[in-house]
Amino acid sequence: MINRNTILTGIAAILMSALVLSWICSIAQAQTDTSFKPTDKFEIPANNSTINFATSGTYTQASLENNTWNFVDLRLNNSQRPEKLILRVSAQDSNVRIRSYLITNTTTLGGIRLRYNVTGRGTQTFNFGFIPKGGEWDIVFNRMAKAQNDGWRISPDATLTITGATANVSITYYGLPADYVDIASQPVYQQRSIAIITALAVVITVTLAALIRKNKEPLNQNKEKQT
Repeated sequence: MINRNTILTGIAAILMSALVLSWICSIAQAQTDTSFKPTDKFEIPANNSTINFATSGTYTQASLENNTWNFVDLRLNNSQRPEKLILRVSAQDSNVRIRSYLITNTTTLGGIRLRYNVTGRGTQTFNFGFIPKGGEWDIVFNRMAKAQNDGWRISPDATLTITGATANVSITYYGLPADYVDIASQPVYQQRSIAIITALAVVITVTLAALIRKNKEPLNQNKEKQT
């Protein structure tokens, strides 16, 4: 007959497996971080443009697709908060130097702000991996607020296009939804984290049910014999 100690041992083994899996995922995430420096340039040869950063930082993935640099889990060392950024950025006939960004998320209101310098009278595009649900954009050229369609526009997929800016540009969005992160752009281990947790919960539930059922069978048999 399976006693209580056997059941507790099984539960402990399952929980230990879950902890080990979580630790492996965290190690994998740490190993995928790639560092960069202010001197590193992310070139867009077809557009005669470059992207770089004013400070050092890390990302888990950076790829040039359709003349757009896609950064996943981007973090700058001068970030005021630990949140990482999903950023798709491109430029045409201009060089972009991203100075800083700030993400704020609360249960009721959040936002994102990115500041950059630009040289060359071209265009720049930014996409932060979310579709706005309400909220407002605030775009400032050299401390001068610009109205929509006066130097900038926003497309249905939330790609922001800046045109004719020089020197300093500030992009701010007020009202960022808490779930703004584009899951499809995340690494595989992050995409599957919810599925892993759910699977573990199912395994634990099924195992407990089986152990309890086996524990009850001898008791039921004894009762039948007694009757």
